[in-house]
Amino acid sequence: MIFMLKNRILSTLKFFDLQDYPLTLLELRRFLIAPKENLSLQIDGSGEIIATNLSPDPIAPVLADEILKCLENDCQAEVKNIFGFYYLNGRENLVKQRLENYYFGINREKQINRFIKGLRHLPFVRGVALAGSQAMGQQKETSDIDLFIVVCPGYMWLARTLITGYFQVLGKRRYGQYIANRFCLNHYIMGPKEITNLKNLYTASEYLKLRPLIYEHSIWQFQKINEQWLKIFFPNFALTEPAAGKQSLVQKAFEYLLDNSFGRWINEVLKNWQLPKIRTEKFIVVEEDELSFHPESKQQRLLSDFNKFQKQEQRVAEELVV
Repeated sequence: MIFMLKNRILSTLKFFDLQDYPLTLLELRRFLIAPKENLSLQIDGSGEIIATNLSPDPIAPVLADEILKCLENDCQAEVKNIFGFYYLNGRENLVKQRLENYYFGINREKQINRFIKGLRHLPFVRGVALAGSQAMGQQKETSDIDLFIVVCPGYMWLARTLITGYFQVLGKRRYGQYIANRFCLNHYIMGPKEITNLKNLYTASEYLKLRPLIYEHSIWQFQKINEQWLKIFFPNFALTEPAAGKQSLVQKAFEYLLDNSFGRWINEVLKNWQLPKIRTEKFIVVEEDELSFHPESKQQRLLSDFNKFQKQEQRVAEELVV
């Protein structure tokens, strides 16, 4: 049991080490990766979920005290700690880097507070969450601000156009070489749908990192409907249901005018205009109820490097048994 927990701790720290990110004890507990033995039953060779209808024995939650005890007694050679941040031995520079990056994050938080509130008044916007590096404090000087957006079923393209126009008018939309400190509108879903593409350790961590900004309940609903496969990777993560917020009166008024055959016609026109412009590429998802644009995603390389680490750890464990 102790050996298994140690392996889970080292795997979790390695997964985030590959993203240049040390973890606090709370973060380590929340994102504690499931045992390799359990994962091997439900993922294929590339790390993607095979099926979510398998029901292995549930993994009991691990308490922070248990993790701390293991860190102090069994991981001293492999894991170090500075200022409450845990990292793999030899990677102490990550702590300094994370602390320095807080400065860039503070500036972006001011922009988020200033500009995001207006989205709640746009028609057919059902939820907005912070995603990517800013959501968990992994931001850098050159980072953008990734948004995960839930829209009303039937109005994907109209909502997308209005949101894009909103940030374009403000001069805050990411495009071309304009990246740092701008809003990246790279993931839309209709309603709290269950994800069907790219279900792996990396995407699971991204979806669980989401920080709700407006209409929080819709973001929770999305995580809840995907909870079964998300917790295959991160069984320790607990979802807490927020209170359902009130809909903006301005948004209600807009939707009163557009939630009809005329609005659906506009949505179809915008779809036929935008769809041909979207290039087909790996990590770009274009479905009736989801638009996801991550052409430069690092997930393939990260998962490959993490898989190599897992295999190396497995060989070491087998040699110790022999």
